[in-house]
Amino acid sequence: MRCHMRVAAAVVALMTASACRSHSASQPSDPLLEALQAEEREVNLTYVESQGKRLFAQYCATCHGDDGHGDGQNASNLNPAPPDLATSHRDPALVRRVIVEGSAAVGRSPLSPPWGRTLSHQEVDYLVAYCEALARHAK
Repeated sequence: MRCHMRVAAAVVALMTASACRSHSASQPSDPLLEALQAEEREVNLTYVESQGKRLFAQYCATCHGDDGHGDGQNASNLNPAPPDLATSHRDPALVRRVIVEGSAAVGRSPLSPPWGRTLSHQEVDYLVAYCEALARHAK
């Protein structure tokens, strides 16, 4: 009887171990992560830049346009018009300052708000990286 119990315990242990091994090999997919990775490959953006693109769409595209050309739906109401971020490389420190302090901080229109209290430091990093990517992809 003891021999049968040991054999049964060994069989259960082996089955459990093999089930755990096969389960960990195929983890469930994450649709959001897969979508982000597909977008990164499609438009040749890094993860940081793609996060910046998401934030840009939320906070900046209304004035700067979806592709950063300064042609957003609100651009015609602004004087001066928003700059075309895709035409040339801008100093990342200047871009950061405009995002955090607003464009009035660099002598431009006071209509571009300061996002420094709304966005985290990391989110600002993402936006700066995306603005650099806009200029890089325009070449």
